[in-house]
Amino acid sequence: MAILFTLAWRNLWRNKRRTLITVSSVLFTYLLAVALLSFMGGFQEQLTESMIRQDTGYLQVQDAIYLDEPSMDHIFEYGEEVREALAHFEDEIQYTVPRIRGFSLAAKEMSTRPAMVNGIVPEQEDQLRDLSGNMVQGEMFGQDDEYAVVGAGLADLLSLGIGDTLVLIGQGFQAVSATGKFSVGGIIEFSIPEQNNTMVYLPLEVAQWYFAAGNRLTNLLIMTDGKDQIHQLAAHIQEKLDEEWYAVRTWEEIVPDMVELMEMQRLVYSLITWVFYIIVGFGIFGTILTMLYERMREFGILLSLGMKRYKLAMVTLIETVIIGLLGVITGITAGIPLVYIFHRFPIRLSGGMADYMHSFGMEPAFRFIMSPGIFMTQGIIVFVITLFIGLYSMRKIFVMDVLGATRS
Repeated sequence: MAILFTLAWRNLWRNKRRTLITVSSVLFTYLLAVALLSFMGGFQEQLTESMIRQDTGYLQVQDAIYLDEPSMDHIFEYGEEVREALAHFEDEIQYTVPRIRGFSLAAKEMSTRPAMVNGIVPEQEDQLRDLSGNMVQGEMFGQDDEYAVVGAGLADLLSLGIGDTLVLIGQGFQAVSATGKFSVGGIIEFSIPEQNNTMVYLPLEVAQWYFAAGNRLTNLLIMTDGKDQIHQLAAHIQEKLDEEWYAVRTWEEIVPDMVELMEMQRLVYSLITWVFYIIVGFGIFGTILTMLYERMREFGILLSLGMKRYKLAMVTLIETVIIGLLGVITGITAGIPLVYIFHRFPIRLSGGMADYMHSFGMEPAFRFIMSPGIFMTQGIIVFVITLFIGLYSMRKIFVMDVLGATRS
């Protein structure tokens, strides 16, 4: 076997230019695939993290039917049963973020606008997304305050300023009429227009009073160290709670449309990657085929001198395998620093594209993801493609006409 490998190695470097061109084809295919998938993974990671931080958390405790019928009538009691269930997993849970939210009509004098009223604990919201860092006027309320913080867009629409009175009218728990007058103590600005034009924040206890909800919540967000074990954690918490009243849901269950969109993006990028593979695969195949036909007379003479067909076929296979390995190894060597650079120093956006990214609450930059799985998977795929091309070379040796080859 060592002799066959030596023969294959020497054969490759008899024509250095052709070998380097073929290895370069494998290298650039690998680099394009890795760069594309790292970009896609980074973008989806940004989108997921933004959504988790802005709205869903990794997990949520909800009323059993709140996801299907999100109304103020389907909110759950945040009592001892829930607290004790979560206490069993305090090592896996970083922190929780309680919320109660519902639509209301916001008014000042004769002006009215629809608003999303949110009851929050600001310290816990700041852990999640630094909500207080978006304040542009006034300040975020504290534990003992009772004033409202409104979105900058809503404040403009209603001509609200610090110290003005905001009137809220809506529906509370079990169809109770929800009405209240609140002083405006702060104005907060978001990058997402829908939030800017609709959000009203109240202290959690004040909002629970406004909705006549007692100690109930619409959702309790649960943040963990990451999203790898959230399905297992959700199942374990659910076991501690009565399924008739409570549901523990992952972020994928809460926003299934977003999950489907990301799966569709993965499919599109995978198809683009396979187009690269097919194009370059045919290029490599053409190069290998040219090598075979150029050496047909040589092969015929070797077989005439008594060399076994299977040994000659093995030599051609080893040549192709070496080309594939060289392409993948050089691709990994070049790909790791390339992806790392774009991971540490993302591509910054400006203008309309930056505004578009901001509208999703995302950093206006494309950050590549460093994933060992991407490097390994693409290396295996590229190597398998070259291996199949090598198998074709072997087949050509086995069906070759020796007499015709020696006369060519």
